[in-house]
Amino acid sequence: MAEAIATATGAEEVRWDLSEFYGSPTDPEIERVLAEALDFAKEFEARYRGRVGQLEPAQFVEMMRSVEEHYEGSSKPSLYAHLLHTQDTRDSAAGRLVARVREAAAERGTHLVFFSLELAQITDEQAERLYADPAAAAYRHTVEQERRYRTHQLTEIEERLLTEISPVGSSAWGRLFEELCSVIKCPIGEEEMPLSSALALLREADRGVRESAAHGVTEGLTRDLRTRAYISNVMLQEKAISDRLRNYPTWISSRNLANETSDAAVEALVEAVTGRYDIVARFYRVKRKLLGLEKLQLWDRYAPIDEATLKLTWEEAKELVLGSYSRFSDKAGRLVQEFFDRHWIDAPVVEGKEGGAYCAGATPRFHPFVMMNFTGQVNDALTLAHELGHGLHDRLAARQHLFDYHPPLTLAETASVFGETLTFDRVMAEEKDPRIRLSMLCHQVEDSFATIFRQVAMNRFEAAAHTTRRTEGELSPDQLGELWQVQIQRMFGDSLELGDEHKAWWSYVEHFVHVPGYVYAYAFGNLLALSIYRRYKEVGPSFVDSYLEFLAAGGSQAPDELVRSVGMDITNPGFWDSGLAIVEGMVSEVERLAE
Repeated sequence: MAEAIATATGAEEVRWDLSEFYGSPTDPEIERVLAEALDFAKEFEARYRGRVGQLEPAQFVEMMRSVEEHYEGSSKPSLYAHLLHTQDTRDSAAGRLVARVREAAAERGTHLVFFSLELAQITDEQAERLYADPAAAAYRHTVEQERRYRTHQLTEIEERLLTEISPVGSSAWGRLFEELCSVIKCPIGEEEMPLSSALALLREADRGVRESAAHGVTEGLTRDLRTRAYISNVMLQEKAISDRLRNYPTWISSRNLANETSDAAVEALVEAVTGRYDIVARFYRVKRKLLGLEKLQLWDRYAPIDEATLKLTWEEAKELVLGSYSRFSDKAGRLVQEFFDRHWIDAPVVEGKEGGAYCAGATPRFHPFVMMNFTGQVNDALTLAHELGHGLHDRLAARQHLFDYHPPLTLAETASVFGETLTFDRVMAEEKDPRIRLSMLCHQVEDSFATIFRQVAMNRFEAAAHTTRRTEGELSPDQLGELWQVQIQRMFGDSLELGDEHKAWWSYVEHFVHVPGYVYAYAFGNLLALSIYRRYKEVGPSFVDSYLEFLAAGGSQAPDELVRSVGMDITNPGFWDSGLAIVEGMVSEVERLAE
């Protein structure tokens, strides 16, 4: 069992080169940039406060471009601090820098509070006057988004106060949660393994290894569960207070507004997915037969159906992923290649390193960074393809101005899932062993389940936790565990039994703390990406350019408008059903092959 983690993967030296930022977390240049940013904020406030809605188009453009320049420069210390802290959450110098840049952001943020408030108050007449000018019209989407927040804004004094105390608010609790999760150790055999390594063992062929790993994960999560549960309660209550003050009708409404979608649209997505939980149960009943087991347990969820599992070195994963993107598009391949060549990826499992994976893109003028924990599983190669999909999206969208750079979360998962699917299809095309092919098909099904059904089940857990916290007060770890267990078990029906051990497994999902309501975007993005991928397979190479243009649009258009550019309509009530039909087709193919 120890060998499964101890074996070298070739990713050990694949680390970020952060010297392009600063020499160290105490580099004097950091303080110079922060001081310059504060000076800008003060001057900006003095120049534009009380005037935003009265500016002539040329003056408006000048103002917006100056803000862009400010954000471009001031984001560099915060991105550096975030990446440094990710590499080792135990490093006190990195932690100190995280606190410093957040405090500096709050200080200058108090001088910029008026900006979004006044943008939101721009009248229809003023807006039309701006949009008549081509240069000012480039900011139309930005202005309209701010105007949508008009009824949820507080007074300037209140907004300034909230900005002032933000460093010791939710971001501080989120950092603590992140640091606690990064040092979770799971006792497995004679070892104490990092959580990410222990979770990787759940994909091993040996059932004894998987069961031991599951027990170890549960014990590791239970050790400091009360602290993480307390942090979660604080965050739940903070959200409730914010929603009440800002007049949001439900716990998810603010997230939906940020995602440029409606409560009704999200409810339709959730109902469509929960209404097809039978697809999940069908698959696991087949898997139970393939594994030759009478009952599937927690540790059997990700079990390969055959001992012929696919292992990869870092170089093999790199070739697989890079080749998949390059075959799709030379341009996409070149952009992805740079992540490897220029040390924009941090890959190994390292003591104290943050768990999971992400892609961090800050501004259009600065490249994104990919973080993951590579253990040599084929799933890690697919994770690499996923995160590089985000990276490709960011790099293509770099032609947008800063305010339109980031897509809303409802579109943010599209490129990542698309890239993951490209890579999976290549694996299937090149793999000749029928046992591995069936195992890989099962993996694809489970991966789709993880990003569609499981994320919606987690959305249902979040809904239950937020609602119960608001009606019953602070929730105990047992209560949170029960809410979690009911929603996740519901997805499986009677096809797999999670057991009481699973009740603590909600407590390492950092999305719940960092971005409440985030998780349904995975389902949105996955179903959308599957539909777009099917469109690509139907249309062929001529689809490539329109897809890359779709990504290059970033967040410059509302999701429904942008999706129409690739020939689909997410406002159609049957759209989600069509995506779920693709997943059901995968399960039907597994059933056929199993027979």
